[in-house]
Amino acid sequence: MATKNAPSTEDTTETNEDTEQELTGVRARVAELQRSPGLYAGAALGLAPHLLPDGPLLVTTISAGGAAATWAALGMMPGPWRWLPGQGEPWEWMCRSSRRGYRRTVRRMRHRLAQDHTLAPVVGADGLLVPTLAAGQGWYGHDQRPALVREATAGARRARCEALRAVWAKALPNWEKGWWRRYSPVEMALRAGPLAAIPASGFADMPWWADLLVGSIAATWGAKVWAKPDPAHPEQTEAEGPDWYLARWAEWISCEKGPLPGSRLVSVHLDEDKLIAVIVSTTAKAATTLTQESVSIAFDVPPRAVNIYRPDDMPASRAKLTVRLRARAVEELDEDDLPSVWKEYGPYPGSELYDVEETEFGRRFKLLLPRRGAGVGEVQALSIAQALDMEGENGASRLHLRVLDARRIEVNDMSVNPLAGGVPLDLDALMMDEQGYVTVGRDIYGAPARWRLLKYDPKRRGLSGAASASAVHSFGSGTTGAGKTSLEEDLQIAQRANGFVSWLADGKGGAGYAPWMRDLDWIVKSAYGAMLMGQASNAVSEFRYAEQMTMQWLDEEGYTENGRSFFVPGEPFAPMVVTWDEFNEMILKNPQADHVKPLLRSVSSVGRLSRAAGIAARIWVQIPNLDSIGADASANAIRDMLQSGNIALFRTARSDVDIMSLGSRTPEYRLAPLPERFPDGSETGGLFYIADGKAQYTQSRAMFHTNPARVSRQFPLPTLTDREAEVAGEAYLRREEYRDLDAAGEEEFLRDLVGQQQAKPDRKPTVIDLAPRPGPAGPAVEVEMDVDDEDLDELVPPTRSELVWNAVDAGARRNKRISEVTELKPSNVANATRRLERLGKLRKERLDWHTAERLDA
Repeated sequence: MATKNAPSTEDTTETNEDTEQELTGVRARVAELQRSPGLYAGAALGLAPHLLPDGPLLVTTISAGGAAATWAALGMMPGPWRWLPGQGEPWEWMCRSSRRGYRRTVRRMRHRLAQDHTLAPVVGADGLLVPTLAAGQGWYGHDQRPALVREATAGARRARCEALRAVWAKALPNWEKGWWRRYSPVEMALRAGPLAAIPASGFADMPWWADLLVGSIAATWGAKVWAKPDPAHPEQTEAEGPDWYLARWAEWISCEKGPLPGSRLVSVHLDEDKLIAVIVSTTAKAATTLTQESVSIAFDVPPRAVNIYRPDDMPASRAKLTVRLRARAVEELDEDDLPSVWKEYGPYPGSELYDVEETEFGRRFKLLLPRRGAGVGEVQALSIAQALDMEGENGASRLHLRVLDARRIEVNDMSVNPLAGGVPLDLDALMMDEQGYVTVGRDIYGAPARWRLLKYDPKRRGLSGAASASAVHSFGSGTTGAGKTSLEEDLQIAQRANGFVSWLADGKGGAGYAPWMRDLDWIVKSAYGAMLMGQASNAVSEFRYAEQMTMQWLDEEGYTENGRSFFVPGEPFAPMVVTWDEFNEMILKNPQADHVKPLLRSVSSVGRLSRAAGIAARIWVQIPNLDSIGADASANAIRDMLQSGNIALFRTARSDVDIMSLGSRTPEYRLAPLPERFPDGSETGGLFYIADGKAQYTQSRAMFHTNPARVSRQFPLPTLTDREAEVAGEAYLRREEYRDLDAAGEEEFLRDLVGQQQAKPDRKPTVIDLAPRPGPAGPAVEVEMDVDDEDLDELVPPTRSELVWNAVDAGARRNKRISEVTELKPSNVANATRRLERLGKLRKERLDWHTAERLDA
């Protein structure tokens, strides 16, 4: 015999869910009432008075009357008891009931209209059809009868609703302002009155059907009062169209005395929830100068419902405007409840604010962006500050964004900037760790700001067991007074403390590093001296390569090998850093000077060939665009070098960062411009963005000391070996003779020195890469040495600009073809073609690229 299996819990759950989903109409309403505790409480209140004796009935009546009076008194006084049931609006009950009744009326009307009201044909005695005309047949056969019936019914119903609304508005004042207000006595009589009247009905002698009627009324009252109804609002008037908003813009914003005179709204897109448009400023004022308050007044919405921001691809005369129109009908939100506020006013649809926590300096939260829609690169601090309605004119400056992954961003709202007090100098932090990093300050999140001096490779070692290392180039930019010198002085102390040889060329004529004149191995103050320093650096690196080729080393498995193509600190040479401060001033002050091209070539050579010799280059500039240093092969190599290591961006505008030609190291996420002063009025000197990886830049502040040169003197001053010094040349060996001269005197001394060297016939002249000079010996010839450098590149590779120009000259006309020929990424090809077009090397005819002039012209 087959055994019947008992239904499982899952099957029972699915059956119940199916049953609940199938309930509609009256059955669904009955099921809802059965689950309401107020139904049973009201029924018990209505039937109990007719079942209780006189004594208990009197007690019940008095108790219910007292409870009703207390409830009514509380209802007419606002307070924390507003969560109690029954605090909804009577008009809301009527709205729901009216909607249900209207749906029933529509169903009946459709049913009647679908009926055939024509009479059946009548056959006469002669067998022919007899025409009949019943009363009303002309009306029922009217072609436009359904439309006329609907119009008449809708008109009558609209008039009835308006009359009811007027009555309720007078009897229940301010009914449209929500359930948390003070209630009138009429309202509380409707809510609490049955609680006192129903028990009193037990003293009246009524038939049985009256008792049931009272019980039914009590049950209905209990069910309605128990659950606070959802807010229902009367039918709103027709929403304003785009013309209304354009007219308000012209009246409030773009008028002669408005906040943005002459501005226009274009690309207006309006739906029932949001207005999206583009603000176009026709004057010198930027579009983003328009405030939220001005637009909120013009469009009659809360300030936080307005969001004004400028995407990266928009000019300063334009800005994006989004307005949440639904916000004017939304109940007041708790401003401290950031997730709810963001859900209502967030400018990025589908995003979520979560994990709000208080910190030492303010509060911190995270944003989760949708899988489709706005990306982390589009999020702006200004948009977040506007949506959350942050106090103060510079609310966006208090927000610091850190990208966690492809969809999450951490936002720190710092009412107190932890960097405003400065970062004191810490000598222990300037000691290099096992990965080659030193700490030069602290970032906005309290973590150390690290700068890399050497990059170690433990797989290749010297005979002493020390790991090999390569130097790390560095680049920094910023306006005058931004604090570049503070960071450079920290690095000079770190280099001296860790045994680095430090050379420095000061483009300010020595004024920037006057206290360091005797605390650096070599310092020059003139552009001509900077050129000689670059050529001396190349000579030292070539000498080191020649020496390293004869040295032995240990591989990863401990075998001894001959011929070293890498650098080991201290075996036998010390690591070295050559710094060019105000490099743009050396190049752009007099572009036709005889030192410019030799300087570019020497710096380019240091950047390409000297890392494996332990020599690093560090360049500081003020220019907003690195293309300004030139367009030849040397300048291109310098730009590539500046993207390979440490990067520091000091006070500058975001637009300057966008056009700086940093290539792959361009900040992927928006950087807020650094202010000149903190909110408390203190200076922001030394505040900068330091590169963390390829795309993330973190706001940090360099350590500061009033006399860093004195601090560095407690460490020994590293210098070159005797053989390196001899190779570096006379300008280095006789540096003490012009150390105290000014820039002009130094240049005169060095030019005389170079002239004396070239005039000596009894020794091999030192080749100085200057413009050719006619003479008995003919023009000077520059001798270049091939360096065996397996750590980087044995040969100097052509730059991207050279590859792209040569490909176009060979016949490649489109970016895709150029990418295939040069094996470069399409983004690199696009950047190179734009750069060459801007410099006049390429021209674009329709969609094809053509060479305009030679690249080395």
